[in-house]
Amino acid sequence: MISTQRRHIMPTTTTASSAPQSTDGQGHPVFMQPCTAVKLSDNGDILFKMKANEDASVTVSIGNDHNSQITIPMQNLHNGIFEASFSGCTLTGPQKLVFRVNGQETLNPFAPLWFHANSLSNYIELPDPETDTLIAPRKDIPHGAVTHEFYYSRTYQEFMSSTVYTPPGFKNGKEYPVLYLFHEVAENKTAWTDASRMNYLLDNLIADGKCEPLIVVENDCTVMLDYHDRPDWFENYSQLEHFLIQDCVPFIEDKYHTKTGKWSRAIAGIGLGAVQAGYIGMRNTDIFGNIGLFTAFWISAAFHAEGKEDPFYTAAEYIGRHPEVIKVFFRSEGDLDIHFKGIEAENNLLSELGIDKIPGYLFKVYHQTHNWGSYRRSLRDFVPLLFHE
Repeated sequence: MISTQRRHIMPTTTTASSAPQSTDGQGHPVFMQPCTAVKLSDNGDILFKMKANEDASVTVSIGNDHNSQITIPMQNLHNGIFEASFSGCTLTGPQKLVFRVNGQETLNPFAPLWFHANSLSNYIELPDPETDTLIAPRKDIPHGAVTHEFYYSRTYQEFMSSTVYTPPGFKNGKEYPVLYLFHEVAENKTAWTDASRMNYLLDNLIADGKCEPLIVVENDCTVMLDYHDRPDWFENYSQLEHFLIQDCVPFIEDKYHTKTGKWSRAIAGIGLGAVQAGYIGMRNTDIFGNIGLFTAFWISAAFHAEGKEDPFYTAAEYIGRHPEVIKVFFRSEGDLDIHFKGIEAENNLLSELGIDKIPGYLFKVYHQTHNWGSYRRSLRDFVPLLFHE
């Protein structure tokens, strides 16, 4: 049962940025990165620096896919300051950087950091003409805030932390709808703000009148005890489900100025986070009235627990019989994604169940791989559909 008693308290610790936006020589936005070891030059070249012993062997690799990373040797140009330049890069969006000193991966303290692939690593944001202007911080508009909230979870029997975005102008007296947004596997609750720049994307959409002002909540959602232990798969999904509904949602609705009721709540995610969002949202249509599944298919033999009824199919079958329980049902996939064949089969199944007949149903295909370019486009297209009276 979600508590209806609420105390309206403004967020306490917030961070926001309204840094000026500049462009490179090709007109692409250059994002503020106060680190000096990685720079994107006006002509598109990437410049790298790394400090090491003068006799060391130093390289830098770029790319989110470990199997296709490009490795560049770095040269000691002055007193152990190693440098390299990379031209003609065709990658876009946030890309992982791996600096190696004598073959050992080494964090560069003067390059941007993010949490990716279950570890802290360096990265660079590369131009993506379709989404650059959408995620670039604009100095001529108001900006929202990002807050880290800590609260006790009865489900996990420990304190948990959520990342909370509040829209520009968030204040006492006005109530806002809420989107609960899940990250991809091997990432954490900082992914949507650090890697995707979700807060800037929403600031810009709100300023342009393309979406309703909303609150967004991110949690750490990697809860499987053993990724390959299928009997534990759904049991741990159930634990995440219990945490979200019994701990997180009541805390957010108690502390923040939220609208209540299923039509004022949405749940969405990317990759494995989309599978989790589908599991929770479709099983709890009395709590969530809007669902977004980005770059993932979730009715598949690969996700079945042996000897157990498939909860995804059961939930989808119910929604197909009762389409009125969902207002927005959004799905997306990249046509270059390794999951694309699976999602085509899922499309056929959902059509048989009648889910594609829901008035708010939308399926989008992007010319992308399984990457942040696809995730950003999905969020861009999903949030304008939400929370209209």
